[in-house]
Amino acid sequence: MSEKIKIKFFKAISRLLLKTVFGPPFSYGFQRRWFEWMAAAAQLPKNMSIQSINMGDVKAEKISSLKSSNRVQAPQAQTVILYLHGGAYCICSPKTHRSLTTNLAKKSQLTVFAPDYALAPEHPFPAGINDCLLAYEWLLQFGYTSQNIIIAGDSAGGGLVMATMQRIKQKSLPAPAGLVLISPWMDMTLNNMEKVSDKIDPLLRWSNIKAGVESYLQGQDPKMPLASANFADLTGFPPMLIQVGSEEILLNDAKIIHQRAQDYKLDVTLTEYQNAWHVFQLQAGILNMADNAIAEVNQFILKNTPARIVTKEVESRA
Repeated sequence: MSEKIKIKFFKAISRLLLKTVFGPPFSYGFQRRWFEWMAAAAQLPKNMSIQSINMGDVKAEKISSLKSSNRVQAPQAQTVILYLHGGAYCICSPKTHRSLTTNLAKKSQLTVFAPDYALAPEHPFPAGINDCLLAYEWLLQFGYTSQNIIIAGDSAGGGLVMATMQRIKQKSLPAPAGLVLISPWMDMTLNNMEKVSDKIDPLLRWSNIKAGVESYLQGQDPKMPLASANFADLTGFPPMLIQVGSEEILLNDAKIIHQRAQDYKLDVTLTEYQNAWHVFQLQAGILNMADNAIAEVNQFILKNTPARIVTKEVESRA
């Protein structure tokens, strides 16, 4: 099957089986079960280890390749990825994102830690942020060095990446080596809701995004920097990679945070994948476009983490 046909197929599946269920009138309980059921059908790469662990008080999945050299290295010599899943702050889990995290772990040959952070509306702002910060602190306490930690996330998880980084600054913790934002949700004011039709997006609806804001913030100010990174002070942020699809309603969020990062003189890259939709990277292993995006993330990690650079040099000499 050609790449073009695969893209049309996944867009159609997303519109039919995901977009129609993602948001009102369906309950969050139903949405959570539906997305986990759909994710169970995903074809995951072989020779991968998926372990349930506790990162302090936060449950998580630890994903790694069975062939990874990291499995015999001390923590301080390893590069790791802290991955924060999306889901409008209200649904999804490490399980729903395994097609992305396993392919990321396989391509990079790194361990991926995916915390199962608290979801709204049961646990509103800032509960999820607190859990993600605890997961980062656990990595530091376990022996991983900040310069070898990448924090990555998609959609609402991208928002949590930026919020976690702000909390890291507030607590004067050592900063991670880099941040990866995949189809990031950066503005909870929904400034573009009246400007951009959600018909363009095969997955997201504005009604779902609006419900996410109401359930997560529960009346608090959407302009809070911890809620909307497009209003945050980005001073001292590490290098950033932003990936976004050309056919998603959060495209402008990605463009604005990229421009703001440039205004702060940060090392930032924005890649807009044409004909792509919200978090198309979930189709890694099937779509070349998704594989290329994962490869770009790996190159970003190689560029910005000392342990990976040294490992690459040693391998090239062997």
